[in-house]
Amino acid sequence: MLTIHHLNYNYPDFTEKVVSDINFSVQKNEIISIIGESGSGKSTLLKLIYGLLDFQEGEISYNDKKLKGPSYNLIPGHKMMKYVAQDYDLLDFVTVGENVGKFLSNFDLDLKQQKIDEALEVVEMSEYKHIFPNQLSGGQRQRVSIARTLSQQPEILLLDEPFSNLDQTLKLTIREKIIKWCKAHQITVIFTTHDLSDAFYTSDKILVLEKGKMIQFDEVENVRNFPNSEYVARLFGYVNVLDKEETSQLNIQTTDNAIIYPEEVLITDEGIFEGKVMESKFQGRDYLIKFLMNDVNLVAYHSKKFKTDERIRFNILKFRPL
Repeated sequence: MLTIHHLNYNYPDFTEKVVSDINFSVQKNEIISIIGESGSGKSTLLKLIYGLLDFQEGEISYNDKKLKGPSYNLIPGHKMMKYVAQDYDLLDFVTVGENVGKFLSNFDLDLKQQKIDEALEVVEMSEYKHIFPNQLSGGQRQRVSIARTLSQQPEILLLDEPFSNLDQTLKLTIREKIIKWCKAHQITVIFTTHDLSDAFYTSDKILVLEKGKMIQFDEVENVRNFPNSEYVARLFGYVNVLDKEETSQLNIQTTDNAIIYPEEVLITDEGIFEGKVMESKFQGRDYLIKFLMNDVNLVAYHSKKFKTDERIRFNILKFRPL
């Protein structure tokens, strides 16, 4: 088990902490995604876990053994972990296959080639095995970098924005294959992402960071269904955040502010509330309807496109006190 306890870090000559009082633990074979706005400390946290930075306060341990930063290790990093940064760090003067096998033992060359081939197949780069990396696109280089790490079968895999340069159609397949492969090989994965679909479809738990602080850490469904702040709720896309005066206009019985997701606003002819449509935007499967009830701005999903200024009726199906 990996445990992070009261972890604090600030860069030299900076007084503000980049990572502040982080506490969480990760079980073997769990998939953890770290989400948050740019500058929230996601990449820094991965570097601290891997041992590339010296933290000022706190503790990181793995299976009850304390882990230290580069000041305590001749070679930065921990042998049971592998870390894939956003720069990929490939050698352009050797082939893709040689890059993937760079850190593998030559004692058994057949086994080495087997591991290389398996890793390339996972990221769908087998046909590029004998190509040089400087002939590849950014997304392809990213996949080779991930394959090199998979081939070493670490106990813990740390990935910094691992799917950021992949085309959407390809990303869905590659993402699923990587996570499935890691689960099958009992590999713990911690990755950062800006794409909430990555977190939803791959993670067992989500860790939310805001300005270096851990705002929430829980199972995916709980973070989405029970966000503990407006910041967390807004990370998941469109959301209605209503203050006390606005909730009273919608007959919501709460003394707090309220969060209502668009799918929890039902547009129906039998609705008890009436609003005026401001905008309808096609979202692929349905329309995002922005409308106004008195002075309350709301958003909802609907299969039909409404005209601007059209009157609609609606009900509130569910809300969450905030």
